[in-house]
Amino acid sequence: MLGKRKGGNKNIKDKLWIKNSLFRRFLVIVILLLVFMTGSYGLTTRVVKNLIRKNTETSNEKILHQIDAKTSEFHNSLYNILTLLAYEQTAYDYFSQSRLDRLNEYENLISLLSNTMMIQNDIPGITLYDAHKSKLAGVGKDFDVFAQVEMVSKLTYSNVFRPNSSSEAYFMVFYPVYDLQNGNYDKQLGMIVFLMRASKFSSYLVDTAITENEQLFLVDRNNVVIAGDREQEFQRLDASELESTPERFIQVVEQKETGWRIVSIIPVQELYNGMTIVRSSILVIYLITLAGLLLLLCFCYFIVIRPIRRIDLFVKNNVAYPTRRLAIEGEDEISVLAGNLNHMLDEKDEMSEKLRLSQRILYETELAKQQMQVLAYRNQINPHFLYNTFECIRAMALYYDADEIAEITMALSRIFRYAIKGDNVVTVAEEIRNIREYAKIIHYRFGGRIRVDIQVEEEAEDKELIKLILQPIVENSIFHGLEQKLEDGLVAVKVEIVRETWLRLTVEDDGCGMQQETVDRLLYQMKRQSLHRSSSKDSIGLTNIYQRLQLFYGETATFRMESSPGKGTRVEIIIPHRIPGKGM
Repeated sequence: MLGKRKGGNKNIKDKLWIKNSLFRRFLVIVILLLVFMTGSYGLTTRVVKNLIRKNTETSNEKILHQIDAKTSEFHNSLYNILTLLAYEQTAYDYFSQSRLDRLNEYENLISLLSNTMMIQNDIPGITLYDAHKSKLAGVGKDFDVFAQVEMVSKLTYSNVFRPNSSSEAYFMVFYPVYDLQNGNYDKQLGMIVFLMRASKFSSYLVDTAITENEQLFLVDRNNVVIAGDREQEFQRLDASELESTPERFIQVVEQKETGWRIVSIIPVQELYNGMTIVRSSILVIYLITLAGLLLLLCFCYFIVIRPIRRIDLFVKNNVAYPTRRLAIEGEDEISVLAGNLNHMLDEKDEMSEKLRLSQRILYETELAKQQMQVLAYRNQINPHFLYNTFECIRAMALYYDADEIAEITMALSRIFRYAIKGDNVVTVAEEIRNIREYAKIIHYRFGGRIRVDIQVEEEAEDKELIKLILQPIVENSIFHGLEQKLEDGLVAVKVEIVRETWLRLTVEDDGCGMQQETVDRLLYQMKRQSLHRSSSKDSIGLTNIYQRLQLFYGETATFRMESSPGKGTRVEIIIPHRIPGKGM
């Protein structure tokens, strides 16, 4: 009783251990899923946060480039006006005229300058200077700053300034005028200076901010605000204010035509607008996904794992209890698996018996194969003996001047030599040479009534094929197709290359031919390897050839046979010109 109780307690402990182990595995899976979901949530939040910031930065950069494009468009327009003005005949001649001529042309020049100011409303003043920085003429406002101009060699923008006598801010545009009569265009006649209102650029920055508290500025080379925030307009920004910090994000676009810069200042917290809604949505999605995973785990345990565990225990105990079978409780896939397992066990004894029978047959077959090999080695003596005998007959025929006997004996000797040759793989030229020797014998036997015509493409002569594949077909054509024919007969043998890497072997005769049902029967016997069912001699050679083709080439070989009564028979073989395995 004590031993039984200990055994029972052990079984209970084993069951509890298995049960607890499964629970622990599920618990570990749940914990790993929670860790994975938490990490995924954090990673997704960070990725979305970075993506929102990147999109905001990209959108803001596009706006800055749009402002830059407007500034470039303003520059191009101003450049065109300056070019037209500078090289208009009245203005251009004024730089090189004498004082008297200038007095005569002064009114015309002033009119030209006034018209230019009317075309461009943002030009409050225009002044002309000669090459020595002396003022030649001017219209509009004339501040003291004009006395401090410097000669430039290309169109240049000044920094923004606010004259003491004006509440507006201005900047100057310097445009050099060159002597067009000089071939090198390196002689400067003077310079045209436009006085421009800076308020022009304020319109470029209106309603362009992408966040509520973003600040957009257009600053000159001295970091003086030309347009932007009204409170900081025309004030100089410190260099530290144009550097990004953890609290603010700075983007700067250099304006290449003016030398100024477009500056954007965005509070970092505004780069993540809408992040709270996105984070909440992601959290809800992850919670729903986690709940779904937990339900899936419960489903897997009760519907899949527990039945599989029952099957596993059954398989383990099957050796001790081979007659037991699983109880099938449903119609799902696992129940079908249990039914199939029961069916497999029902067939186990039958399969074991069949296996034992197959092993016995395989052993007997292998033994018969070895016996056939020994017999083949023993039979090699006879062909050599016959070959030597044929050589002796040929010598005697030559001695008695029986040339025809010598020639037919020589042909037969070569055929035997070719037959006992050890290699199973030969070239097309060797196979054709053997057929020519056979054709000699046929010529003497039938007194020239049956002729063998051979056509071989030169490129095919060195290609490989198995030995004695054509001669048996030629023999069948002669003895079953032409021998019974009273008229002369012809066997045409043709070897050619098709599709670059394939050989087509054709043997065609003009003999008696066969009915289609006879052809179908022969093909069926060959494919079914039913040699023992055949009662006709002609199928033996063809079946042997077909089986050897299957042995050497497998499914790649093609064997066709066509025949019509009174018209003859045609056999076609298509094989690769390289044999996959030699020495078979």
